[in-house]
Amino acid sequence: MSHKLILQEGAILIADAHYSDKYPHFFSFLKALDTGAIQTPQLILMGDMFELLFGVIKTTLLEHEEEVFLLNKLSEKIDIIYFEGNHDFKLKTVFPKIKTVPLEAQPQMFRFKTQDVLLSHGDTNTPLSYQIYTKLIRNSFILTVIGFMDSLCSQCILNWLKKRGMKKNPCYKMPLFKNIIKKRLISLKNSDADIVLEGHFHQDVSFNIYGFKYINLASFACNRKYFVVQSYKEQLILHETFFKEL
Repeated sequence: MSHKLILQEGAILIADAHYSDKYPHFFSFLKALDTGAIQTPQLILMGDMFELLFGVIKTTLLEHEEEVFLLNKLSEKIDIIYFEGNHDFKLKTVFPKIKTVPLEAQPQMFRFKTQDVLLSHGDTNTPLSYQIYTKLIRNSFILTVIGFMDSLCSQCILNWLKKRGMKKNPCYKMPLFKNIIKKRLISLKNSDADIVLEGHFHQDVSFNIYGFKYINLASFACNRKYFVVQSYKEQLILHETFFKEL
Protein backbone atom coordinates (compact mmCIF):
# COMPACT_ATOMS: atom_id res chain seq x y z
CA MET A 1 0.00 0.00 0.00
CA SER A 2 1.51 3.33 -1.05
CA HIS A 3 0.96 7.02 -0.27
CA LYS A 4 -2.46 8.49 -0.85
CA LEU A 5 -3.53 9.61 -4.31
CA ILE A 6 -6.33 12.07 -4.93
CA LEU A 7 -9.70 10.79 -6.05
CA GLN A 8 -11.25 13.66 -7.97
CA GLU A 9 -14.88 14.70 -7.92
CA GLY A 10 -16.34 13.82 -11.30
CA ALA A 11 -13.96 10.88 -11.75
CA ILE A 12 -15.32 7.89 -13.65
CA LEU A 13 -14.77 4.36 -12.37
CA ILE A 14 -15.34 1.45 -14.72
CA ALA A 15 -14.64 -2.22 -14.05
CA ASP A 16 -14.50 -5.55 -15.85
CA ALA A 17 -15.39 -4.53 -19.40
CA HIS A 18 -13.76 -7.75 -20.72
CA TYR A 19 -13.48 -6.09 -24.13
CA SER A 20 -13.83 -8.68 -26.91
CA ASP A 21 -16.01 -9.48 -29.90
CA LYS A 22 -18.69 -10.61 -27.47
CA TYR A 23 -18.46 -7.46 -25.30
CA PRO A 24 -17.46 -4.64 -27.70
CA HIS A 25 -18.91 -1.61 -25.90
CA PHE A 26 -15.75 -0.50 -24.09
CA PHE A 27 -14.27 0.86 -27.32
CA SER A 28 -17.42 2.90 -27.94
CA PHE A 29 -17.16 4.22 -24.39
CA LEU A 30 -13.57 5.33 -25.03
CA LYS A 31 -14.64 7.04 -28.27
CA ALA A 32 -17.34 8.91 -26.33
CA LEU A 33 -14.63 10.18 -23.98
CA ASP A 34 -12.49 11.18 -26.95
CA THR A 35 -15.28 13.20 -28.60
CA GLY A 36 -16.32 14.82 -25.35
CA ALA A 37 -19.75 13.17 -25.30
CA ILE A 38 -18.67 11.85 -21.89
CA GLN A 39 -16.46 14.15 -19.84
CA THR A 40 -14.35 13.50 -16.77
CA PRO A 41 -11.14 14.88 -15.23
CA GLN A 42 -10.07 11.39 -14.10
CA LEU A 43 -10.66 7.91 -15.46
CA ILE A 44 -10.03 4.95 -13.18
CA LEU A 45 -9.97 1.57 -14.92
CA MET A 46 -10.53 -1.09 -12.27
CA GLY A 47 -9.06 -4.03 -14.16
CA ASP A 48 -10.09 -6.73 -16.65
CA MET A 49 -10.90 -4.02 -19.15
CA PHE A 50 -9.83 -6.44 -21.90
CA GLU A 51 -10.52 -10.14 -22.09
CA LEU A 52 -6.86 -10.66 -22.95
CA LEU A 53 -4.18 -7.96 -22.92
CA PHE A 54 -0.71 -9.04 -21.85
CA GLY A 55 2.12 -6.57 -22.35
CA VAL A 56 4.63 -9.33 -23.02
CA ILE A 57 2.56 -11.13 -25.68
CA LYS A 58 2.56 -9.02 -28.85
CA THR A 59 -0.40 -10.83 -30.40
CA THR A 60 -2.73 -9.43 -27.74
CA LEU A 61 -1.36 -5.92 -28.29
CA LEU A 62 -1.80 -6.08 -32.06
CA GLU A 63 -5.33 -7.38 -31.65
CA HIS A 64 -6.20 -4.33 -29.54
CA GLU A 65 -4.08 -1.79 -31.41
CA GLU A 66 -6.96 0.69 -31.89
CA GLU A 67 -8.08 0.54 -28.27
CA VAL A 68 -4.51 0.91 -26.97
CA PHE A 69 -3.94 3.89 -29.28
CA LEU A 70 -7.15 5.56 -28.10
CA LEU A 71 -6.34 5.05 -24.42
CA ASN A 72 -2.90 6.56 -24.96
CA LYS A 73 -4.49 9.47 -26.81
CA LEU A 74 -6.93 10.03 -23.93
CA SER A 75 -4.06 9.97 -21.43
CA GLU A 76 -2.79 13.19 -23.02
CA LYS A 77 -5.83 15.07 -21.69
CA ILE A 78 -7.30 12.95 -18.88
CA ASP A 79 -5.69 11.64 -15.70
CA ILE A 80 -5.97 7.86 -16.17
CA ILE A 81 -5.20 5.24 -13.55
CA TYR A 82 -5.28 1.60 -14.63
CA PHE A 83 -5.50 -1.14 -11.99
CA GLU A 84 -4.20 -4.25 -13.68
CA GLY A 85 -6.51 -7.25 -13.37
CA ASN A 86 -6.13 -10.95 -13.96
CA HIS A 87 -6.96 -10.55 -17.67
CA ASP A 88 -4.77 -7.49 -18.38
CA PHE A 89 -1.31 -6.96 -16.95
CA LYS A 90 2.32 -6.07 -17.66
CA LEU A 91 1.02 -2.81 -19.15
CA LYS A 92 3.50 -0.17 -17.96
CA THR A 93 5.29 0.11 -21.31
CA VAL A 94 2.02 -0.25 -23.24
CA PHE A 95 0.56 2.88 -21.59
CA PRO A 96 3.53 5.18 -20.84
CA LYS A 97 1.46 8.16 -19.62
CA ILE A 98 -1.12 6.14 -17.70
CA LYS A 99 -0.45 5.26 -14.07
CA THR A 100 -0.64 1.46 -14.21
CA VAL A 101 -1.01 -0.29 -10.86
CA PRO A 102 0.23 -3.89 -10.89
CA LEU A 103 -1.14 -6.50 -8.51
CA GLU A 104 1.78 -6.18 -6.10
CA ALA A 105 1.03 -2.44 -5.65
CA GLN A 106 -2.65 -3.01 -4.89
CA PRO A 107 -4.62 -1.86 -3.00
CA GLN A 108 -3.91 1.86 -3.33
CA MET A 109 -5.20 4.42 -0.85
CA PHE A 110 -6.91 7.50 -2.28
CA ARG A 111 -8.10 10.62 -0.49
CA PHE A 112 -11.53 12.00 -1.32
CA LYS A 113 -12.32 15.14 0.66
CA THR A 114 -12.57 13.83 4.25
CA GLN A 115 -12.44 10.12 3.43
CA ASP A 116 -9.79 7.49 2.74
CA VAL A 117 -10.77 5.17 -0.10
CA LEU A 118 -8.92 1.92 -0.75
CA LEU A 119 -9.02 0.79 -4.39
CA SER A 120 -7.95 -2.43 -6.07
CA HIS A 121 -9.03 -4.74 -8.86
CA GLY A 122 -10.10 -7.27 -6.25
CA ASP A 123 -7.79 -10.26 -6.57
CA THR A 124 -5.79 -9.40 -3.46
CA ASN A 125 -6.01 -11.11 -0.04
CA THR A 126 -6.51 -14.43 -1.81
CA PRO A 127 -5.67 -18.03 -0.79
CA LEU A 128 -2.05 -19.12 -1.20
CA SER A 129 -2.84 -21.32 -4.21
CA TYR A 130 -4.32 -18.36 -6.08
CA GLN A 131 -1.40 -16.14 -5.08
CA ILE A 132 1.01 -18.67 -6.60
CA TYR A 133 -1.10 -18.82 -9.75
CA THR A 134 -1.17 -15.02 -10.13
CA LYS A 135 2.61 -14.84 -9.71
CA LEU A 136 3.13 -17.48 -12.37
CA ILE A 137 0.82 -15.98 -14.98
CA ARG A 138 2.48 -12.57 -14.56
CA ASN A 139 6.01 -13.90 -14.89
CA SER A 140 7.63 -12.34 -17.98
CA PHE A 141 9.59 -15.47 -18.88
CA ILE A 142 6.52 -17.70 -18.66
CA LEU A 143 4.48 -15.24 -20.71
CA THR A 144 7.22 -15.10 -23.36
CA VAL A 145 7.22 -18.90 -23.59
CA ILE A 146 3.42 -18.96 -23.86
CA GLY A 147 3.57 -16.32 -26.60
CA PHE A 148 6.18 -18.32 -28.53
CA MET A 149 4.24 -21.57 -28.21
CA ASP A 150 1.07 -19.76 -29.22
CA SER A 151 2.71 -18.50 -32.41
CA LEU A 152 3.75 -22.05 -33.29
CA CYS A 153 0.20 -23.38 -33.04
CA SER A 154 -1.54 -20.50 -34.84
CA GLN A 155 -2.73 -18.86 -31.61
CA CYS A 156 -4.34 -22.00 -30.27
CA ILE A 157 -3.57 -21.02 -26.66
CA LEU A 158 -5.00 -17.51 -26.84
CA ASN A 159 -8.01 -18.70 -28.84
CA TRP A 160 -8.70 -21.31 -26.16
CA LEU A 161 -8.48 -18.66 -23.45
CA LYS A 162 -10.87 -16.42 -25.37
CA LYS A 163 -13.43 -19.18 -25.87
CA ARG A 164 -13.16 -20.06 -22.19
CA GLY A 165 -13.78 -16.44 -21.24
CA MET A 166 -16.79 -16.11 -23.53
CA LYS A 167 -18.49 -19.02 -21.78
CA LYS A 168 -18.49 -17.16 -18.48
CA ASN A 169 -21.52 -15.16 -17.40
CA PRO A 170 -20.43 -11.61 -16.39
CA CYS A 171 -23.77 -11.11 -14.60
CA TYR A 172 -23.48 -14.10 -12.25
CA LYS A 173 -24.36 -13.64 -8.59
CA MET A 174 -22.19 -15.27 -5.95
CA PRO A 175 -24.03 -16.92 -3.03
CA LEU A 176 -22.97 -15.77 0.45
CA PHE A 177 -20.84 -13.03 -1.10
CA LYS A 178 -20.80 -10.91 2.06
CA ASN A 179 -19.43 -13.83 4.07
CA ILE A 180 -16.72 -14.39 1.46
CA ILE A 181 -15.65 -10.75 1.63
CA LYS A 182 -15.71 -10.66 5.44
CA LYS A 183 -13.33 -13.61 5.53
CA ARG A 184 -11.14 -12.25 2.74
CA LEU A 185 -10.74 -8.72 4.13
CA ILE A 186 -10.40 -9.45 7.82
CA SER A 187 -6.86 -8.03 7.63
CA LEU A 188 -8.43 -4.60 7.01
CA LYS A 189 -10.39 -4.72 10.26
CA ASN A 190 -8.24 -2.03 11.88
CA SER A 191 -7.34 -0.12 8.73
CA ASP A 192 -7.83 3.61 8.20
CA ALA A 193 -10.06 3.03 5.19
CA ASP A 194 -13.50 4.59 5.17
CA ILE A 195 -14.40 2.86 1.90
CA VAL A 196 -13.00 -0.24 0.20
CA LEU A 197 -13.81 -0.34 -3.50
CA GLU A 198 -13.16 -3.25 -5.87
CA GLY A 199 -14.13 -4.85 -9.15
CA HIS A 200 -13.29 -8.45 -10.13
CA PHE A 201 -16.35 -10.13 -8.63
CA HIS A 202 -19.00 -8.39 -10.82
CA GLN A 203 -21.50 -8.24 -7.93
CA ASP A 204 -22.69 -4.59 -7.97
CA VAL A 205 -23.36 -4.50 -4.21
CA SER A 206 -22.31 -2.53 -1.14
CA PHE A 207 -22.47 -3.16 2.60
CA ASN A 208 -20.75 -2.16 5.84
CA ILE A 209 -18.13 -4.40 7.48
CA TYR A 210 -15.26 -3.83 9.93
CA GLY A 211 -16.04 -0.12 10.23
CA PHE A 212 -15.80 0.69 6.51
CA LYS A 213 -18.17 0.61 3.56
CA TYR A 214 -17.40 -2.11 1.04
CA ILE A 215 -18.37 -1.50 -2.58
CA ASN A 216 -18.11 -4.07 -5.33
CA LEU A 217 -18.64 -2.52 -8.74
CA ALA A 218 -20.79 -3.91 -11.53
CA SER A 219 -19.16 -5.46 -14.55
CA PHE A 220 -19.37 -3.15 -17.56
CA ALA A 221 -19.56 -6.29 -19.71
CA CYS A 222 -22.74 -7.27 -17.88
CA ASN A 223 -24.81 -4.09 -18.00
CA ARG A 224 -22.64 -1.26 -19.43
CA LYS A 225 -22.73 0.44 -16.05
CA TYR A 226 -20.02 2.88 -14.94
CA PHE A 227 -19.81 5.10 -11.88
CA VAL A 228 -19.25 8.83 -11.44
CA VAL A 229 -17.69 10.10 -8.21
CA GLN A 230 -19.87 12.68 -6.48
CA SER A 231 -20.14 13.99 -2.94
CA TYR A 232 -22.79 14.79 -0.37
CA LYS A 233 -21.69 16.62 2.78
CA GLU A 234 -18.05 15.77 1.99
CA GLN A 235 -18.91 12.06 1.71
CA LEU A 236 -18.31 9.98 -1.42
CA ILE A 237 -21.29 8.91 -3.49
CA LEU A 238 -21.04 6.80 -6.63
CA HIS A 239 -23.62 7.80 -9.22
CA GLU A 240 -24.32 4.81 -11.44
CA THR A 241 -24.69 5.59 -15.13
CA PHE A 242 -25.64 3.32 -18.03
CA PHE A 243 -23.62 3.79 -21.19
CA LYS A 244 -25.71 4.16 -24.32
CA GLU A 245 -24.27 3.86 -27.80
CA LEU A 246 -24.21 7.21 -29.63
